[in-house]
Amino acid sequence: MSILRRHIFTNILNCRDIGGYPTKCGSTKFGRFLRCGIVDTPEDWEIEKLSMLGVCTVIDLRGTYEATETPLRLERIEGADVYNLPLFELNVATNEGMSLNLAQTYEMIIENYKENIAKILNVIADAKEGVILYNCFFGKDRTGILTMLLLSIAGVSREDIVADYQQTYTYVKSYIQTHSDLLWDSRSEKHYSLPETMENVIDSIEQKYGSVIDYILSTGVSDETIEKIRKKLC
Repeated sequence: MSILRRHIFTNILNCRDIGGYPTKCGSTKFGRFLRCGIVDTPEDWEIEKLSMLGVCTVIDLRGTYEATETPLRLERIEGADVYNLPLFELNVATNEGMSLNLAQTYEMIIENYKENIAKILNVIADAKEGVILYNCFFGKDRTGILTMLLLSIAGVSREDIVADYQQTYTYVKSYIQTHSDLLWDSRSEKHYSLPETMENVIDSIEQKYGSVIDYILSTGVSDETIEKIRKKLC
């Protein structure tokens, strides 16, 4: 089992293990969940590396159009179950028509994509033994939302959840600077992963639902499912 926090690829950006964060029960486990962005079809050596890392479940959070236009081809990982369960139909960070700021966009996703959030969490709870990889384009927005939910289930502190989100811009900055022609929105504020963005989202959830766990329950996810996920994380 790998205990690296970050894994280096070419077409897979910002690939990080969410293990190692303190919880009341110790810490989140390494080698259970990988969060990432996938900007182009992974090369053969990347597929082999994902297989060696033990990836057995892939959850693509990109929209149907994105997944069709740029397929991941991660079914090449032998024995992997691959799902496309969108949390937004365009790339949140690069949607020219999106007038909302990032925190407002995340709040919109949280309210409007409850059904898919429930499906995603149920897939995670029932996933076979092995590493669960989940991705969007940069691995920042939709991936950041799911990471916040998972780390909340594990009992990770707000500070560590925000810090995990905040790291993303550091790891995608170089790609943004060298591939500006591929971005649908050049506004830099859409590309940052500022701590106040995630803090505002968590505040909004707590104000409306009481806690992140109460929000998850509101999607229709059961206590049993939450406990299954917690056991995978901790």
